[in-house]
Amino acid sequence: MPTKSTNNNKGNARGNQFEKRLTELQQLLQVIERAKQMWQATFDAIRDPVVIISDDFDIERANIATSATAKADIKEMIGKKCYKVFAGSTKVCDGCPLPEALDNNKVSVSKLGNQIHKCDFEASAYPYPGGEVKSKAAVLHYRDITQEHRLQQELIQQEKMAAIGMLAGGVAHEINNPLGGILAFTQLIIRELKDGDPLLTDMEEIERAAVRCKKIVADLLDFSRASSGKDRQTLNMNLLVEKVVPFIKTELRSLNIELSLELKQGLPSVFGDANRLQQVFLNLLTNSCHAMTRGGKLIVRTSADPNYFIVEVEDNGHGISKENVSRIFDPFFTTKQPGKGTGLGLSVSYRIVKEHDGVIEVESKEGEGTKFIVKLPAIKEAG
Repeated sequence: MPTKSTNNNKGNARGNQFEKRLTELQQLLQVIERAKQMWQATFDAIRDPVVIISDDFDIERANIATSATAKADIKEMIGKKCYKVFAGSTKVCDGCPLPEALDNNKVSVSKLGNQIHKCDFEASAYPYPGGEVKSKAAVLHYRDITQEHRLQQELIQQEKMAAIGMLAGGVAHEINNPLGGILAFTQLIIRELKDGDPLLTDMEEIERAAVRCKKIVADLLDFSRASSGKDRQTLNMNLLVEKVVPFIKTELRSLNIELSLELKQGLPSVFGDANRLQQVFLNLLTNSCHAMTRGGKLIVRTSADPNYFIVEVEDNGHGISKENVSRIFDPFFTTKQPGKGTGLGLSVSYRIVKEHDGVIEVESKEGEGTKFIVKLPAIKEAG
């Protein structure tokens, strides 16, 4: 029969064993917690958005960079559809790499063009956890390629403009001299003809066509001619914009357009060619007016960021289709009826802005309106 002392020894042994086991479990939990913290710290240290998404497109985990990109709190994103959080859409984004990655159980990469908060991303989907078993989730890594894509497009545009500019300049010079002769002789004949002469109407039509050709040639020469920069000076851009307005008063009146100038005061100056920059804003304002044939509202807004003076020209006209937005700055491209435009106005504007080391962008939605954004390097105050 066990003595009381023996039972106490056994109880103590069990207690010691339990305490040891408890200590080991606590230590193990601490290791797991440290590993969890290290994993989370590593996850959040990645500067690009990284998300774990289920095969139902539900967000399971997201790092801090994702929160900044989606402009939403991480807790609010968890459990929601990725296309809803990132693109504000009710359906899967075009080109989403997740289905292919899960179906084929391998890495899938695609470009999501301008679908996530107006930015271009390269999205890579890695099946999670991977292996031979079909994955139920994937790790998605998003790399912002907006600037890279913009630089590529600008390079293509500049090369295109340079090539067409050389061609346009040569053609314009060849046409200019004979065209001048046609116009001069036509005007001499018109002076000699009497009212009622059957030739008068025809000659006046020839004169109008020659004048239009002369304007096209002038636009071609302007397009092909780079600015020397000798006429640049410090400019008050608000004042420059105001000086353009009188030139479109006829269009504003005849088309029943309301003009609103929202010119913020105290903005930095710009070093530029006043005449050429006025041409840019006149082209943009005229374009906006022509987009509102049944009346509307035209807003000219100025602001600044740390590097640029910004001018926005916004209208609520018919807008530009997605297919045409990418071509809007191409030489000779126009959506106007034949004879209503040369298609050089925006090309010339693009070139002038680039000469000033600036940026010109367009945002448009067909049926709702268009906004042109011009950014010009601001003169920084010494201090």
